[in-house]
Amino acid sequence: MTLSTEQTPRTGELIKTLPASYYTDPAILEIEQKEIFAKSWQYVGTTDALSKPGDFITVDLVGVPIVVSRSKDGVHAMVNVCRHRFHEVASGCGNTRAFKCPYHAWTYGLDGSLIGAPRSQQVENFDKAEFPLERLPVAVWGPLVFVSLKTDIQPFEEWIGPVDASLRATGMNLDLLVMRKRTTFDIACNWKVVAENYLECYHCQVAHPNYSRTFDTTPVGYTFDTDQQSFIANTSPQAKILTDEGAAPYKMQGPISVNQNDYVWPNFAPMTWPGQNNLLVYSFRPVAADHTIGYFDYFFEEGNDQQAEEEFIAFLDEVGAEDVPLIESVQRGMASGRLEIGRLVPDEQQIEHFQNLVRAAVAL
Repeated sequence: MTLSTEQTPRTGELIKTLPASYYTDPAILEIEQKEIFAKSWQYVGTTDALSKPGDFITVDLVGVPIVVSRSKDGVHAMVNVCRHRFHEVASGCGNTRAFKCPYHAWTYGLDGSLIGAPRSQQVENFDKAEFPLERLPVAVWGPLVFVSLKTDIQPFEEWIGPVDASLRATGMNLDLLVMRKRTTFDIACNWKVVAENYLECYHCQVAHPNYSRTFDTTPVGYTFDTDQQSFIANTSPQAKILTDEGAAPYKMQGPISVNQNDYVWPNFAPMTWPGQNNLLVYSFRPVAADHTIGYFDYFFEEGNDQQAEEEFIAFLDEVGAEDVPLIESVQRGMASGRLEIGRLVPDEQQIEHFQNLVRAAVAL
């Protein structure tokens, strides 16, 4: 997928939005958890926590406890539920030789295979091979780890492919990056409001003054396109930023010259920014119909200018914090019950595509 190079504003008619009830009804979220999040690739952690054999992390996906581990053979993901009596076999994160269930000591290898169970010799025809932890698809993309609850999921390489190519084309070298910092946003709104706010820059000149002074957020400066589950957008620094280093909010010298803002359905938003080798990953998960937890995970290359990194993080944390009251206000407006349908302008066509994906998944 390539971005349009047409330097004219997008035109078209107003488009009706999803009903407000899609953002306030817990029953809709329950459907989305089953039909969207349980059937998609989900970003669960980084490889720095899985750097050597025995390392493991635990996470929760749609109410399913998951353990991800590294053995000598690679990275594995399993349902973190003992095959005996349903107890979780691992908690937290750390390093271990095996997973021993704290309830009855059924013990599993790092790949999920059952190693042993107390008194199993008393059980007729007991076959350890029949009782591994349930294995799940797992993928590694640079320093990021992904898991799916759906066993026949689309191959990860196909899912991430267009966005991977888009980001690498900027000069970003994913394979040299390590995680440096996580910023957490506790947001009183539906997860779709978070996504839709990210998928347009119509609000940028109004709500993000420092960002708009730095980047060209005009209708022709913010270029975007969509294709199936991939959303690709970018904008370049303002001309004055390129000629006056002191006008930039952080040091922008480096191999990357564009702000690339990409997104992969349903909730993974990787970005790269002008300057040194970098990646900012925005991910978020619903807690309730009106509650979402979001994360900014910052990745940099070892040896980067540390002051530039700190200024970069401060700049982007500021932009992220500016969005929170906006999207929380949107949620309150939806919850008022006074307006069921909104409208989208042509510069919000990424949202139109996103909402069509929601409609297809929820299928009411």
